[in-house]
Amino acid sequence: MASRLIRSQSFRQAAVHAALFALAMIILFAVVFFILDRSFKANLMREVDDDLAAIHASYVMDLPANFIDRDQEAREIVEGRLREPDADDAFLLARGDKRLAGNIAMMPARIGQFMILLPTREKDGPHTILGRGRMVVPGVYAYVGRDLSQVKDAERGILYAFAVVFLAGLLLEAASAFALSASFQRRVDSVAETCRGIMAGRLGERIPADGRNDEFEQLGLTINAMLDRIQQLMESLRQVSTDIAHDLRTPLAHLRQKLERTRDTATTPAAYAEAVEGAIGDCDKALAIFTALLRIAQVEAGAKRAAFAEVDLRALVTRARDIYAPVMEDTGHSFETVLSGEHRISGDSQLLLQLITNLLDNAIAHTPSGTVVTLSLRPELNGTALAVSDTGPGIAECEREKVLRRFYRGERSRTTAGSGLGLSLASAIADLHGAELTLSDNAPGLSVTVRFP
Repeated sequence: MASRLIRSQSFRQAAVHAALFALAMIILFAVVFFILDRSFKANLMREVDDDLAAIHASYVMDLPANFIDRDQEAREIVEGRLREPDADDAFLLARGDKRLAGNIAMMPARIGQFMILLPTREKDGPHTILGRGRMVVPGVYAYVGRDLSQVKDAERGILYAFAVVFLAGLLLEAASAFALSASFQRRVDSVAETCRGIMAGRLGERIPADGRNDEFEQLGLTINAMLDRIQQLMESLRQVSTDIAHDLRTPLAHLRQKLERTRDTATTPAAYAEAVEGAIGDCDKALAIFTALLRIAQVEAGAKRAAFAEVDLRALVTRARDIYAPVMEDTGHSFETVLSGEHRISGDSQLLLQLITNLLDNAIAHTPSGTVVTLSLRPELNGTALAVSDTGPGIAECEREKVLRRFYRGERSRTTAGSGLGLSLASAIADLHGAELTLSDNAPGLSVTVRFP
């Protein structure tokens, strides 16, 4: 399990972040350490300069003009500083080649800031002294310094504290990397387990949601929606296969019986010609069913969505009105149109025209002569509503969902021509355009409404 976590992408990313964090910590510490080191040494040098100023003042203050007295005043300042408890000072006061005071051996009169090594009797060896040398008055050289041991002790403490924080940070990063990797691995395993279940035929399995509403859950919800759609298409395909087997078996059996009867009984060319014409008509009906099914499959697959463009629904409805006005007159139906406003949507104009014509064909086929058929287009609060209404016998409420299925035909429609695919195709076209197709009571009759967003 641990090796899986270490090999996981999330762990590698966490390791990269940990390395970057460590690098940032090192750079930060280096900068802080450099600043603190300079600050410590600057403080020491301010103390050194104060001592040098005091020694210088002892030579320039108002005293009798006597070198011995002035040297004595400077010696008292130096010895007083060296007698202080825990003194870490280093002094050298010299006139020419003679040391007047201090705890440093004679050395060349070097001017400016520099470091020297001060021998001690301690086991840790000589101490490093940081100080400054100057000629306080002509002929008198003074060097004042401070032991850097305390600075080094403070810096070692800072280094130790940084090492502890650094190691603790690395441990926390490693722990968080393992925890993050384990969390990701569990969620990936959940997705993989769901996929394996679906591959095994359990199409109802879905990726569980944990309510975090993060990107993993959003991905899971998207995959679940995709699986729902796939399951819906699979069930639709299964239903289509069943419907095809059921609805085409009877006409094909009738076609075979007609051909066998013609073979056994027909004796004249006219009889054979009649049988052939009947067979061709039956074949045309079967081909029309397959064509309609192929059309529905193409629409449901979304293959036409790439060709979407701006469509003027009012122009399409006007075109359908012009096409069907003479048809309605021939069938004895009263045809009315109600158009309100301008309506433009993104879609496929041919499919939308197919939707309108299917609804009008359905109204003509399933209503008697004298029925009023109304084609309307009106704006609504959240979009546009396209409706085909009639004053015919209507459809019982319990059958309104069923008639949208492929090949479904109500009891009253079994004696009329058709394949039971018109409303199915209309519903598929509406779904492709993000619209909702609903059937409602027109009191009397039926109203089929398509609401576009």
